[in-house]
Parts: sequence; structure tokens; C-alpha cells
Amino acid sequence: MGTLYMMQAALPHLREAGSGSIVNFGSSTAVMGNAVFGAYAMAKEAIRGLSRVAAREWGRYGIRVNVVVPVAMSPASEDFSRTQPDRFEAMQNSLALRRVGDCEGDIGRAVVALMSDDLSYLTGDTLMLTGGM
Repeated sequence: MGTLYMMQAALPHLREAGSGSIVNFGSSTAVMGNAVFGAYAMAKEAIRGLSRVAAREWGRYGIRVNVVVPVAMSPASEDFSRTQPDRFEAMQNSLALRRVGDCEGDIGRAVVALMSDDLSYLTGDTLMLTGGM
């Protein structure tokens, strides 16, 4: 619900400005439908649905809404790599690029691009930053 509430709080300000960009975060776990992650997948896929609807509704105000689905070396990934190194290595080797993304360099730069005028025609889409998962 936090994503919905934040978007609702931002809308009046973005409408007043006559433009803006929102980037929400989805999950590869949800997109792939990984077992035992039902509730998490449901919440993350709801964010993608909400984002697509908002993109259609808010586009007339010059507001773009997109989703990023990252696979990155977050604190949870670091913990996973330490506690289950064999499973982490297998997951990493399953990626086409054979590495987990860097939060700042790989994911952050893409978010900056989504927020910029360089991608001003992109809205309602999901950018899969998964290293080729």
C-alpha cells in the first residue's frame, strides 16, 4: 500500500508542475512466479498493475510511470551470498551476464535515465534489469 499512498501524495505536485516521472520497483521473483513467494509476488505484481494504470491515467498531465525489476547486490543478496554460497553461485551463473547487478552502477543509472528527458516517451513499461535472467 505504501507505493499507492506515495503516488497519491505525489500526484497533486506533479500535476501542478505539468510533468514528472515515477519509478516503482517490481520483483523478478514475482515475474517468474518463484515457489513459496505467493504473498510477495502478489504485492509486487500489484505495483506493476498500479503503475500501468497510473501511466494511462496520468499521461495527460505529462506524468510518466514506469517499473524497474532489478537483480542487484542488495543487502539481502549479500546475506544470501554469505549464508548460501552454493545457491547464490548457481543463481548468479544462471544469469546471461553471469553477475548480479550493482545497485548504484547498474540499477541506479537506469533509474536516473528513466527520470530524465532522455526517456520521455517511455511510460507504463517495466524495465527488466536482471542480467538476462
